[in-house]
Amino acid sequence: MKHAGYIFIIVLTVVNLIVGFGCAIPIARLLGKVTGMQKRFSRYFVILIGLYSIECVAFSVGMATQVFSVGLAFVGGIVLGLWLRGRASAREVLKTSFFIALYSSLPTVSFSILIPVVKLVSGEHILSVEEAIKFGVPGFMPLPLNTILGFFGAIAIGTVAFKTVITTGEVSLLIHFGEKCAGDES
Repeated sequence: MKHAGYIFIIVLTVVNLIVGFGCAIPIARLLGKVTGMQKRFSRYFVILIGLYSIECVAFSVGMATQVFSVGLAFVGGIVLGLWLRGRASAREVLKTSFFIALYSSLPTVSFSILIPVVKLVSGEHILSVEEAIKFGVPGFMPLPLNTILGFFGAIAIGTVAFKTVITTGEVSLLIHFGEKCAGDES
């Protein structure tokens, strides 16, 4: 059973990819509904899988600091706002951007679940400060955050909060300014 750890990680990776691809299906349908082009489901699905892949790379390159992932939220908010405003009601566009922001946080959330689960299965204590410091969690963090579970929980919650606020906020501003500019031209 010396390969059990590798098999477990491979299984979790495959499950992660299945969830990522599976969550892209309803969001691709939602994009088709908002844009009025429901026959372009496969195009939107591929775009979302590309976004998922880019988010995975951004998370890895940022080494769990979320710098690149949050930066992508700024870019994604602008792109979504300029692309979707005026195509549907503001409520539908904001709902779509909210779900896309949640979807783009999925790689970070899945990694933040994967690490504590792997550590727990390997017999380590995920609520131990000593184990967390050996793993690389900064020692200056306050008590719930200086454990493996607390640290990765904070990364997941922080990423979801920042990305959804940034993306939907930018889309909202672009919708508002688009309506204001259209009102000024009349």
